[in-house]
Amino acid sequence: MVFADLDLDAARSAADAVGATAAHVDVGDPTSVGSLISELWEAHGGIDCFFSNAGIAIGGGPEVVDAEWDRMWRVNAMSHVWAARELVPRMRARGSGHLVSTASAAGLLMAADSAPYTLTKHAAVAFAEWLAVVHGDAIDVSVLCPQGVQTPMVDALDDEARRLVAADGILTPDEVADAVVDAIRERRFLILPHARVADYERMKVSDRDAWLAAMRRHVHGG
Repeated sequence: MVFADLDLDAARSAADAVGATAAHVDVGDPTSVGSLISELWEAHGGIDCFFSNAGIAIGGGPEVVDAEWDRMWRVNAMSHVWAARELVPRMRARGSGHLVSTASAAGLLMAADSAPYTLTKHAAVAFAEWLAVVHGDAIDVSVLCPQGVQTPMVDALDDEARRLVAADGILTPDEVADAVVDAIRERRFLILPHARVADYERMKVSDRDAWLAAMRRHVHGG
């Protein structure tokens, strides 16, 4: 098992806790992603499961500067594309493999405090769905869509954003990890550690106007 992160010290700390090794990667750079995958594939004789988990968030809407939109697009969406570009041909040739990507409940619903996060996470879900349809005959594909998880990203939220995120509870990383392991064992596509997300998505697709109205009340009160 290998943990890779932009922050190599953080990757080493996480890896040491479970007896894994650590590597450096910048998932916002396709060359860095490609080099990591090529090196790991050669060193270990293949990759059975690749978990594309990096994500960043910033609040705001259209006023967010282009550089931040681009950074979030590269990390939250294109990182999954670049990983698949390297892994899908190799896994198909071998005849097996599992790609797991972290999107967010915002990729199915929305993050009302952030248009960039909402857009990029929707893109991550859509790409995972495409992979599952086009390459699911040869490899397994899963996408993780949690709500609030106790991570530095949630810790950094302001009080109002945290209130919205915490509506259905904030899970620990271990709880989310258990849900991911179960889904991999069962070869399930959609991983929803917060079960209520499935109800919200059903409401959204069955009556979009009612869902949007409910979201407005949730955001603005009432």
